[in-house]
Amino acid sequence: MFSTKRKVEISDIAQNGKMRISALFDFMQDIDFDHLQHEPALAPYFSETGNVMFLVSRQADIKRLPVYGEELTVSTWCYELKRMYGYRNTVIKDSSGEIVMQGYEVGAFAELPSQMPVKIDQSVADRVEKHDKLDMEYTPRKITLPDREPDLTEEIKVISSFIDMYGHVNNARYAELVEDYIPADSTICRLRAEYKKPLKKERALVKVWYESNITTVEIINEYGDKCCTLEYKFV
Repeated sequence: MFSTKRKVEISDIAQNGKMRISALFDFMQDIDFDHLQHEPALAPYFSETGNVMFLVSRQADIKRLPVYGEELTVSTWCYELKRMYGYRNTVIKDSSGEIVMQGYEVGAFAELPSQMPVKIDQSVADRVEKHDKLDMEYTPRKITLPDREPDLTEEIKVISSFIDMYGHVNNARYAELVEDYIPADSTICRLRAEYKKPLKKERALVKVWYESNITTVEIINEYGDKCCTLEYKFV
């Protein structure tokens, strides 16, 4: 298990006085990346090959959103690793040890700069430290869209600051891209994200479906490629 201490700073806080969803994703992706860079079997593999691991999907079950000044413990671990895909749990606890967020992620090994998937040697996969799978509800990796026309279709702008070191929109920034389409004053208890084709600095469309306690958003690039689907579930 790989853990770190994080403090909720003012830049992490939204206008409602609680932690932004994208900041929560930042905490998760920071420790996930650090874990990969320090994992004894994977760190040499990434260094020698120049390959990377891209996020394929994420489920975050949110018990509550932290507030400014809270001291948090963020932990992550691998529970299954195949030659092409890795599966991990990530948990965030407050200072009293209560879980504020728990989730699971799926990542895929890929080659740079082609971003094509690759398989690692089985011997590398076998050496990676693994822990028990967290006891939680695991929804499917793929998100099913509602079987009807979207309630809203609109063009959005992808700005330069959303682009990461790999040349496409950082996974946490998708939550910011669609923030205006999430019902105001809603309490999010689960956010699922399915990452398909990397979105670059280009024109994009959002399609939004509103249901009783779920909002689903699909992001499509200017060429018609489906890039990301986000599903917000509310209390």
